[in-house]
Amino acid sequence: MPELTFREGGPGDLRAVFTVSELAVHDTALRSGVLDTPPPSETQIEEEWQRRRHLLEFTAAQPGSGFWLCERAGEPIGYGRVARFGEMEELTELMVLPAHHRQGIGRALLERLWPGDPTPDLGRVVVAAGASADLTLYSDFGVMPITGHWHIRAHPEDFLERRSREIDTAEPAVVVLESDRAVREWKRLEPPAIGHRRPRLHEFFGRTRTCLATMDPGAESATALCWIGAGGEIGPAVGATPQDLVPVVLQALDRVAKTREPDSLSVFCATDSWWLLRRLRGLGFRVWWPSWVMCSIPLPGLDRYMPTRPPHLL
Repeated sequence: MPELTFREGGPGDLRAVFTVSELAVHDTALRSGVLDTPPPSETQIEEEWQRRRHLLEFTAAQPGSGFWLCERAGEPIGYGRVARFGEMEELTELMVLPAHHRQGIGRALLERLWPGDPTPDLGRVVVAAGASADLTLYSDFGVMPITGHWHIRAHPEDFLERRSREIDTAEPAVVVLESDRAVREWKRLEPPAIGHRRPRLHEFFGRTRTCLATMDPGAESATALCWIGAGGEIGPAVGATPQDLVPVVLQALDRVAKTREPDSLSVFCATDSWWLLRRLRGLGFRVWWPSWVMCSIPLPGLDRYMPTRPPHLL
């Protein structure tokens, strides 16, 4: 067999490695019992690429970010990418084709992406959705599990029927914020929750998503925020308190369920978001795919934060 080669990736490699990602994720889903379907076709992969490409291209373009490929005979068989936001590096993808598992490729990619230890000035975080061996590998690079990261789903009709039967659940009004105002509020509310700043990310979402908010009438400032995409992507969301997170997420789910009629409603939750999880569980949501948030430093407020969908980033 041809020898493995490693090289740094660039923008022109993103589409090719996306195929690697889709096939690797499908294999992990099969092994985890989440799916029992055939691998995605090239047509399906291309459709998914068109939906996700703008966020992927944005994260790959962040200053200080890293991108490494493993190739055999000139074809990518594995890759890893790190996006840097301020004082945190997030491993957004580490993917190896199923036929090349257990060859040390994942470790070799991580050694190139994270060659030293994390420092107090630059932390590391990853959402780890693999098997126990994958979690052990990540721990060798300075990150440890700090909370669960649950992909949870509900059937839209069941969700709306349960919502219609809710009583005594008076909630604050939810409004749509103009883009510049939304970005300013995100820059204020998010850093205390996740422990680092991501202004460029929210400037990107301000151009591509709508921001729902609840407001404090006295202070004229937001108490909670939630981005929602035109394709039904919900998240991230953040609140001043864990309770504040609930109304904006429910309003986002209402909008997607009523306007897009999806096959399923889907969000990602940190397992210490107890207020939100309790409410969603009562509305028919079930855990579909569990994983972990692993980090080199504490993340102070994940009880009032809901991660991004799709989950390329925390």
